[in-house]
Amino acid sequence: MDTAEMSSRLSNTRALLPSLESALKSFASSSSRFRVIRTVKPSSSSSVPTSSSPADSSHPKTLFILDSSFNPPSIAHKALALAALRNTQEPRPHRLVLLFSTHNADKSPSPASFEHRLALMTVFAEDLAHGLSQSASSSSQPTSRQQQQEQQEGEAIPEIDVALTKTPYYVDKSIAIREEASPVPYPSHPTHIHLIGYDTLVRFLAPKYYPDSDPPLSALAPYFGAGHKVVAALRPGSTSVNQVDGDSEEEQREYVEGLKRGSLEKEGFKREWAERVRLVEVGEEAAGVSSTRIRKAAQKGEWKVLEENCTPGVAGWVREMALYGEDARGSKMA
Repeated sequence: MDTAEMSSRLSNTRALLPSLESALKSFASSSSRFRVIRTVKPSSSSSVPTSSSPADSSHPKTLFILDSSFNPPSIAHKALALAALRNTQEPRPHRLVLLFSTHNADKSPSPASFEHRLALMTVFAEDLAHGLSQSASSSSQPTSRQQQQEQQEGEAIPEIDVALTKTPYYVDKSIAIREEASPVPYPSHPTHIHLIGYDTLVRFLAPKYYPDSDPPLSALAPYFGAGHKVVAALRPGSTSVNQVDGDSEEEQREYVEGLKRGSLEKEGFKREWAERVRLVEVGEEAAGVSSTRIRKAAQKGEWKVLEENCTPGVAGWVREMALYGEDARGSKMA
């Protein structure tokens, strides 16, 4: 992407900030628990506001959900999304949701500007859509009638929604997505597949987070019982700042195999649910990547580190807006 194109993209994103701030305020004051703010269409890799149901353009059978604080999005997020979308047999059409929760179960609210968080998600979605489009155009031409039909219908490259939720837990998020009204976000009632890291998977299945259920993990029944799934990224190497007990790749795979043998059955996790948990390899490029490292690099002006760990649009936005030194309100950012 040349300098002029990047400059144009960043200018367009700057123009979005007032509408993103307005959307945040509207969502915060509403009774809604889930709302799509913008949609990135792969044909143009540009975002459009969503004032009606995102399913107007497609009725997904599979909804991939990349749920994160996006503070900022990194190439690890990209690697996980691409690994899940490219290596799947899930029914089409597909759709991807970048989901940001205004509440977090583990962390206190950051002083980071939430409208800037949405801006980062938007440019990241555009980068991701561009990468998917490039990958599709460079692949071999479709040979079968089915492949030709899929290409014509645009099923190979999903639209990407930038969305907000008020709920902190995965089960509640899926319920909010399914039950949100006026309009119903995805009336085709797709299967939800949360895209998470291995460490997050371990926390997701940690009984301590479900003290009100007996046994604790029976709280997951509304999620797995509805047919929803989880795709977790194997942690490449042992450099993750959030690693759990330094599990090796073999130990990570054994953790999931143990679920199938009933390792958490006494805590309420049913063995058959383990078939809905899949591990994917995201590649060495994601090793050692963390949002904390990126924020520190931006604060120090280490732009090469920033560019190596973020997609082009995200790196450009962080640098252009001088994020992670001080936020838009002048508050020091963590």
